[in-house]
Amino acid sequence: MKRHLSFTPRVVLVALILTLIVNHFVQSFLFAQRESNANTVGKQIAILADEAINESSGIVRSHTNPNCFWTHNDSGDKPRLFLVNRDGRTVARVGLSKAKAIDWEDIAIHIVGDDAHLIIGDIGGNTQSRKHVTLYILREPKLTADDLNREVTLDLPVDFELEMEVAFPGGVTNYESIAVDHSSHSILFVEKGNFSGRVYTVPLPSLLDDKPRVRVEAKQVGVAPVPMATACDISADGRSLVIISYNIGFLFRREISTAGEIESWKTALEREPAVFSLGRLRQTEAVCFSKDENSIFVTSERAPTPLVEIELPVDRSGK
Repeated sequence: MKRHLSFTPRVVLVALILTLIVNHFVQSFLFAQRESNANTVGKQIAILADEAINESSGIVRSHTNPNCFWTHNDSGDKPRLFLVNRDGRTVARVGLSKAKAIDWEDIAIHIVGDDAHLIIGDIGGNTQSRKHVTLYILREPKLTADDLNREVTLDLPVDFELEMEVAFPGGVTNYESIAVDHSSHSILFVEKGNFSGRVYTVPLPSLLDDKPRVRVEAKQVGVAPVPMATACDISADGRSLVIISYNIGFLFRREISTAGEIESWKTALEREPAVFSLGRLRQTEAVCFSKDENSIFVTSERAPTPLVEIELPVDRSGK
């Protein structure tokens, strides 16, 4: 008589816990083997004072509001952004009245001259049941000098300009990272995988067509050798890509040919990146480049939320 295996909830839970433990130690071993010998320097800039920012999952430097950053919470919050300054004070809360917040995971910025647009990534897929993910694109709110310096936090309702539905070949998995590649006029996604993540791009949409919604399918352009990618950013020149995991950062650099052509992300991702520690921060899930792009800013999803600047482990100026 053939006996059929029966899996109780307790057995399933134990197996899941063992799997997570094994994954943790394997990933820690890989990180230790690959971590750069260069010493990274981290400096805490501030603690975000707003208790409503309890799970910072994305960050980007403001283009139109000096010395400020945009951040947002992970799933479970309203569809809103927080504008915080370098002292950690919330200058403004911006609510997107017509948007949904299924699983906001990252934020990026598209800059054209003096104009800037924020791109919010409602892209999380832990349940892997979504048919598509959504990007909300809106003109970056610009505050006056008086508003930036006032003691009382502003509450601003804003409508997004475009809702962009993105499908993926083979279906949606899990993504927590988006960034704008200005060199190719595209938006880059990094998949959150156990040992690596597929990298996709979609073209930046035109905001001149006056369409409220567009649908596109992402194109795979490479694979990032980054376990559990939680956030990313691309430098203004499109040559440097930083991807972070919970405690480790990875820096990829695209080379320029003698003919002046920039290499593909596929080629750049196949080279060994510069790997560096993020220090003792807990659950880092947000990153952006500094203005001079020689350092990055990160936050943690655990409150109280620190804002930390970390020097990159390589000199980018001569490359």
